[in-house]
Amino acid sequence: AVVSTQSTGERGHTAHLAELQESGNRARARAHELLQEREAEITELKERLENKKRPCSRGDGAFNELLSSSDDATRPLIFYKQQHEYLLEEVGRMKGVRETLEQSLREKERNEHVYVSEIAQLGQENRRLARNRSRESANMEYLKNVMVRYLILANGSERRQVLSAILTVLQLTADEMQQVKHKLSPGWLG
Repeated sequence: AVVSTQSTGERGHTAHLAELQESGNRARARAHELLQEREAEITELKERLENKKRPCSRGDGAFNELLSSSDDATRPLIFYKQQHEYLLEEVGRMKGVRETLEQSLREKERNEHVYVSEIAQLGQENRRLARNRSRESANMEYLKNVMVRYLILANGSERRQVLSAILTVLQLTADEMQQVKHKLSPGWLG
């Protein structure tokens, strides 16, 4: 029973192998036919180009001749030429788009450096303002304590010293200082 199973399997493989060989032979024959057809087309086109005696003003005179003929042999070449020209235009357009994008990228990189430096400057300014706010808060607390002390004191000389401290903390301008001196009796500010 084992021998008959192997021979049946071998026969199946042999038949399948024969089918594959036959299919390969048919494909090879078809490829050979197509090659001969293309060689004939190329030979015909070469003969037509050689028979053309007048000089072309442009390099695509042969192309213009092919366009004027309408046989099926030249259509693939015409299609190829049209595709080639389209692709060249597309490549040119893509190069322009790439250059535009590269310029935009360079501009954005330049702007990034500007923005980074501005962010650093704004951070420094923010820290400075926070320090100033802290100082102002401390100055306000000091001024409050000095004002309370001024209002509580009865002695004139001590009040003059406290008033001097108050005027210093208030950072009065020269004109404002003059007005305060004028309002107070002489000798109060020393």
